[in-house]
Amino acid sequence: MTEMCQDPLRYLVERLCCQVYLDGGGNIRLGFSRRHGLKDMMTAQGIVHSSAGVLRDRLRQGGTGGEGGPAATTADGLRWADRVVSGEFCPFL
Repeated sequence: MTEMCQDPLRYLVERLCCQVYLDGGGNIRLGFSRRHGLKDMMTAQGIVHSSAGVLRDRLRQGGTGGEGGPAATTADGLRWADRVVSGEFCPFL
């Protein structure tokens, strides 16, 4: 849990395996695979609510998973937004 307090973006991406990005309006969005359970989703939501300012700043700077950042596309060249639309990840609203 200490890791979560120090770097919430890293915790969301590496520990919970969420895709974290900013949408066109600057809102933080989370992408989950079908294997994520309710507990992981609720934990991620809590982290986003408690660390929204820090997360938004990191994502705007091109942090892990941000739009335009190094993780904006997947290994197969698809944009994360395209994978969300295809249903592979469900946006967390």
